[in-house]
Amino acid sequence: MKKLKSLGIIALCICLIAGVFAGCTKKISLEGTWKTTIDLTDFVKELDLSGEEEGEYYGTFNESLSVDLLYTFDSENAFTVSIDEEKFKTDYDALCEKYYDYALEGTYKYGEANGLTRAQMDEFYQEDYGMSIRESLVDELAMEEAYTEFVNEVQTTEKQATLIEDDRAYETDEQGNKTGYETFVLEGDTLTITGSFDMEDKPVKDNENFVYPMIFTKQAAQAAA
Repeated sequence: MKKLKSLGIIALCICLIAGVFAGCTKKISLEGTWKTTIDLTDFVKELDLSGEEEGEYYGTFNESLSVDLLYTFDSENAFTVSIDEEKFKTDYDALCEKYYDYALEGTYKYGEANGLTRAQMDEFYQEDYGMSIRESLVDELAMEEAYTEFVNEVQTTEKQATLIEDDRAYETDEQGNKTGYETFVLEGDTLTITGSFDMEDKPVKDNENFVYPMIFTKQAAQAAA
């Protein structure tokens, strides 16, 4: 069985979005919460076992997954990052259930191709591992651990200061030197990141999950209780 890789790489790349909000002048106020949706197709593609050894027993796994990122700014344009965790957990759990079914069916087909019935395989796993095949897959794939790692790496509770000049938002190093920038357009409640560039004005592509333009929508303020 292919061991599931961590969502950490995607989480790291998601955090790079913060560069667009990197010591913002007070000419532009981003106070409030802004939402964008990131497609996690790369992660789902990684789950497909059809290209692995004995992949003919598994077929393809064609599902989708996305996550809503929420950037919340204060009056000084310092921000934190969170996700719509309730929605993401629901979507992630649904994906996991489909994947366990997919992996279980492939495991059965592999056993049948080697002369074992499904009942025999169930009995074998119960006797040798003390659990069902499905329970074994849940334990081996560790998808719940991958979820927790992802959420912890993406969300930031410590406020981060945000240098905006005209239509450019600059990323800086620890010494305050500009290292790159994103171009953007702010129109009312819509913030559009149109591209990412290095200091030689060459396009930068951080990750296939980021497809420009990236659209952020300002969320309505919640009424005080």
